[in-house]
Amino acid sequence: MKVESIVNVTQAQQKLPRLIKRDSFAISRHGKVVGFYLSKDRIEALIETLELMGNPDFLRALEEYKSGKMKFYDVDELDAEMSA
Repeated sequence: MKVESIVNVTQAQQKLPRLIKRDSFAISRHGKVVGFYLSKDRIEALIETLELMGNPDFLRALEEYKSGKMKFYDVDELDAEMSA
């Protein structure tokens, strides 16, 4: 995950309304990161990814895709096959 920027606690307190429009940022205190802000969309994407990674069928399909063994179909081919 790429954090867009790091702000210190004082900056976070002063600029919070503007900062929360970002997808993510880290908060530091005395030069050390002490927390992260992640947008609702980013959190939902992480949860969805975790759910997918826990699904054995998805993991098999992902391996098939990575290995180049997955077959892709044109939408017209699928339409023809489903109506047959």
